[in-house]
Amino acid sequence: MLEYNGYSYKNKEGIFIFKHSAIDSIGLTILLLFSTLLVIALLIYNILFGVGAMLLCLFIFVPIVKRSKGKSSLIIDPANQLLRFNESDRKITKGFSDVVGVYTHSKFVDEYSSAFKSTSKEYRVTIGLDIDDLKISLFKLISDHQKPSKEMNAVHNFLESVLKNK
Repeated sequence: MLEYNGYSYKNKEGIFIFKHSAIDSIGLTILLLFSTLLVIALLIYNILFGVGAMLLCLFIFVPIVKRSKGKSSLIIDPANQLLRFNESDRKITKGFSDVVGVYTHSKFVDEYSSAFKSTSKEYRVTIGLDIDDLKISLFKLISDHQKPSKEMNAVHNFLESVLKNK
């Protein structure tokens, strides 16, 4: 489930490392670059075609860019009771004693049509930490149902169990 959502997990000598890959953002960057070159070519050829292509690209890529999580990592060091959260725009290091709790939140994102899914709805399930007055979103996962799956609950329970062993 984590791998499907772009996360990897490693256990190095008792230190738990979760990383979000940037593979999706690399592909997105290539598509955006290609689309930009196409729009520029169409603008040179005919302004109306170029403006139409630019509006179509904005319509397609703005929601995708908003959903993109980017590259991040979470390092849990139970021996030193430290959490290190690195995201592209911020780096946070906190002790286990600063963590108030682990939360899971589900939000309706979109509706679509698919023959392979059990429902036509898509939810974004966020698993994160309450730290003092700060909420840190650790995992942003895709789900077909509003309630978290057993795998998502397992991640939530894992975080709680590691943090309770202070």
